[in-house]
Amino acid sequence: MRLFATLILLLVPFGTFPTQQAVGQDTAWIQHTYEVRFRLKSIVSTTQVQASDASQAKKLVEAQYGKDVTVLSTKRLQKK
Repeated sequence: MRLFATLILLLVPFGTFPTQQAVGQDTAWIQHTYEVRFRLKSIVSTTQVQASDASQAKKLVEAQYGKDVTVLSTKRLQKK
């Protein structure tokens, strides 16, 4: 029985076992809803994006609207 268990462990790739590091990496993918106020061509507007933090929310808006956009604020919205 011991030999069988050892063979199974050798056949299964190591990355498939849950480890503390793998659990910590999953938290980086948690998405939150951010409301971003921005100015583009003298018009102030708001949009909502899904991002892991405020910095990523700002980058997403800049990627969508171009470098001419000025981000005025980012606010994380609470879950209802």
